Amino acid sequence: MIMSYGHENAIDTHAHVFPARYLNFLEKHGRPESEIAIARGMNADSSDAEMSARIEWMDRAGVKTQIIAVTPQVPSLPDAQDSLDAARLVNDQYAEIVRDYPGRFFAYGALPLPHIDETLAEIPHIFDELQFVGVSIPTVTMGDFFLNDPSLDPVWEALNERHAIVNIHPTGSGACSKMLLGDQLEWVNGAPVEDATAALQLMKADVPRRFPNITFHIAHLGGDLPFLARRIEDNYEDWDAFPVSPMQQLREMYFDAANFHEPSLRLAAETFGIRQILGGSDFPYFQKEKYVRAFTYIRETNLTQDEIDAALFGNAQRLYGI
Repeated sequence: MIMSYGHENAIDTHAHVFPARYLNFLEKHGRPESEIAIARGMNADSSDAEMSARIEWMDRAGVKTQIIAVTPQVPSLPDAQDSLDAARLVNDQYAEIVRDYPGRFFAYGALPLPHIDETLAEIPHIFDELQFVGVSIPTVTMGDFFLNDPSLDPVWEALNERHAIVNIHPTGSGACSKMLLGDQLEWVNGAPVEDATAALQLMKADVPRRFPNITFHIAHLGGDLPFLARRIEDNYEDWDAFPVSPMQQLREMYFDAANFHEPSLRLAAETFGIRQILGGSDFPYFQKEKYVRAFTYIRETNLTQDEIDAALFGNAQRLYGI
């Protein structure tokens, strides 16, 4: 039996919609179907029927609002113009969802990386016209383009000017590791490895300090970052591994709770501060009873009620201004 939590105020900051029309565009313009298959048939289309079913389970879980992102099915194609067209297609479709279901959905925009000029052209559309809450970008793009690439500086500058929220999401590339990919561990363990590694790459490249108006939202409680926090800081203090204190920078980032293990949630809250923790489900990859679990595990964790409320909705309200 699934309990309904009624009209509570939880905010799900980690959810996906994969419009079929958009996936078809990606496949037609060079994305292998093998990379798209994980997004098809998952009850995550933008059709009225699948959106209605999604909202039903949001209500059962006491979720008022989802922040939706199309990552990891990003508009990254071999041709730059095709990538821009794909980004415009999915961003406009997301804008329709936000408009058609007022208050139930807000959106992270998609960028046509690694094509820098096209990405710079899409940023004003995302923020100035569509007024999305931020952008979601992958840890790895097209196999070998990482977030520490110096060519991204103009993109970071444009996002910095808009005080943007930037969501970092894994790709299923297994952090480009044969050790992970060989045993099909790209989602079991590879995804959180990507989360943590991308955050460390950003700090190695001094992106948070050089572009201080950007707020980063890292998926899956930041992977192993809470567990390794002392080791990471020691490498800064003793070996100059980072330009500035990584612990200080991590405590200014946000981490969604799409992890579902209470001891991990408490560790992240102790390490980063409860004000940096956001509710998240990873829908559609966790649905129905496990969608509800994404929020009951926060409600039932060994934290104070004020801390639980902060993670469920208070921190997200402050972050997104909703």
